[in-house]
Amino acid sequence: MKYFRKKQIVLLIALGIFTIGCKDAKKENQETAIAFQSELTDKVFQHYMHIKTALTNGDVQEAKNGGDMLANTISNNYVDISTLSKKIASSSDIEVQRAAFSKLTSAIIPVLEANISEGEIYKQFCPMAFNNNGGYWLSDSKAIQNPYFGDKMLTCGEVKETINPTK
Repeated sequence: MKYFRKKQIVLLIALGIFTIGCKDAKKENQETAIAFQSELTDKVFQHYMHIKTALTNGDVQEAKNGGDMLANTISNNYVDISTLSKKIASSSDIEVQRAAFSKLTSAIIPVLEANISEGEIYKQFCPMAFNNNGGYWLSDSKAIQNPYFGDKMLTCGEVKETINPTK
């Protein structure tokens, strides 16, 4: 009887340690929600992320759709963003879309920095993109999902900076 009691206690202790470990791991993987000062900026970011995901997946048509949605949302409020999103929307060549996306990232950063009110956006970088000249992109997660190489080098890159609200 004592043997079974000791076994139960050891099992409960092990289960407790496992549960605590899993809770800590969940906390590390949870990303905070991102919010912006305006609905327009929120839509711009969502469409940007749509394009990024499409390029990561190598999906030319979805990148076109995302570029079109971004162009329609932004209209002519921000000329560079509008022009680059239209370039993505009008191209059937993923490499052209990726090059425009890199420039779009540079154009969109100041808008997001000025309007983020909650959460964190991760500025990520792949040194091998564009013939080893490197390329940046933005993400709502620390996990690397490279839009410039897709599944060829999905996790190539690193977080270079975190964009968060200035308090």
